[in-house]
This record gives sequence, structure tokens and C-alpha cells, in this order.
Amino acid sequence: MPAFIPPPSFQIRHLAASALCLALAACGGGGSDSNAPLAGGVSGAPSSVSGSSSATGAPGLLALDATTSCGLADFKNSLMQQINTARATARTCGSTAMPAVAALTWNDRLFSAAARHSRDMATNNYFSHTGLDGSSPAQRLAAEGYAWSWAGENIAAGQPTVAAVMSGWLASPGHCANIMRAEYQDVGVSCVQQSGTTYGRYWTMALARPQ
Repeated sequence: MPAFIPPPSFQIRHLAASALCLALAACGGGGSDSNAPLAGGVSGAPSSVSGSSSATGAPGLLALDATTSCGLADFKNSLMQQINTARATARTCGSTAMPAVAALTWNDRLFSAAARHSRDMATNNYFSHTGLDGSSPAQRLAAEGYAWSWAGENIAAGQPTVAAVMSGWLASPGHCANIMRAEYQDVGVSCVQQSGTTYGRYWTMALARPQ
């Protein structure tokens, strides 16, 4: 297993789903991985949302290009292969047994939401599920015109490759459970690179199920 640079070279955080949570801002709570070091990084406290959201007037969608994929070759295909290979195999996320589940489908609206958040974090050199404008992950999905019934988000920072970020997410109980959640149908992932920032590369994975 490759060596990892000690914190703060990497960061990982997630928002997971809970059927009883109706607003991301109101949900929270600890998990076995909350604020615990993993793979040279730190995970955030889990939180989640289910319910419903009306899509708002969507802006033009951000495109998948070198600026929204950290210039990594075969970015989308590599992510989808690794995400769906993970979901095709039952696994244990922390102490929780997660069964194999159906494959996810890439969604351009989820990608655009992820790309805007990664770009915001990279441009403004911060690391949080809450945007500088106060937006939550679910609000960002609605702003892209995606009406969701389930929504979640994984973020990470510093990982150089798709394989590295997926390895980190799957090694963390909360992120792993987000990736394995059967309720989700769609996914979009972005990586934005900015020199002179704390972590260099800022990753966002948006997961959701439409209404």
C-alpha cells in the first residue's frame, strides 16, 4: 500500500443519507470515523438528507474538461468503473455490512454541481460541504435543475489520482456507506486543481436519486 503524506496533505469528508433527515443543515451526528485520521486525512461528521426538492432555474451546466477533472486522463470512465465495481461487491463499511447494489449512472447535472463546489473550494482555498455562499450539497443539486428525493456528497482534497481518492473514500466507513447506498441512482464527480492552495486538488462526489 503506498505511503501517504501526514495531514494536512489529504482531507476527506462526507455527507451520508438518513431517511429521517429533511434538511442537510439540521442533520448531524458522529460516526466511527468522525474526525479520525485515515489514509493521511481526516473525515468529517456524517450528515444527510432525504425528502424532496424542486429544481430551480438551472444555470448553464459546467462541462467536463481538463479544468474540472484535474487534467486526469479517462477521468469519467475511470471513476464509473471504480464506483460501480465497488457497488457490485458486498463489503463492510466500518462495522456496517453493505450488500452489493445496482450500478450508478453518470449525471451531468450532478457533475456540474460537484464541479462548481470543487471550483469554489479550490479558488477560495477552503474545505467544507458548506459553500462560501452558505449553500448545502442538496441546494447545489437543486440549483442545477436536479429534483432529488435522496442526496449526498463526499469531498476530498489532495489526492493525486482517481484510484487514490476512491481508495480513501472506500477506506472510510461513512464515505464507503455513501458510495454503497442503494437509494442512490446517479453520480457525478469533479476534481479541480489550484496551485498555491492548502491541498492543491479538491474533489467532490455528488450522489442522488431523482423524484
